[in-house]
Amino acid sequence: MKEISLKVVQSGGIVCSIQNHGIRQLPHRFKAKYADIDGNQYYEKGRFISVFYDASPATMRQVEGILNLNEEILRNMHLRARSKFDDINYVRENKNPYVQEILGEMTSAKMK
Repeated sequence: MKEISLKVVQSGGIVCSIQNHGIRQLPHRFKAKYADIDGNQYYEKGRFISVFYDASPATMRQVEGILNLNEEILRNMHLRARSKFDDINYVRENKNPYVQEILGEMTSAKMK
């Protein structure tokens, strides 16, 4: 998680939170690429962790590369979190009075 967080921050992103969901039973038995120290190659339990971050798509691809290269990670999944603010900010920027007000303030600040 430190390596992922460092990559996100170095690329100009923000790590919002890291949540440890603990060790849980896996939905089915997973086979790892290599056996561990005890010789176990099949895993029935695993640690679940969620990392919430805001970054560019290029950074997301770099994080996926880090996750895919790590032997200790059995599976990974990237999801895009959506909120109601996404609809306000991205759908109709030209008709949103709040965005227009901020853009007007930015334009007047540049002229000064």
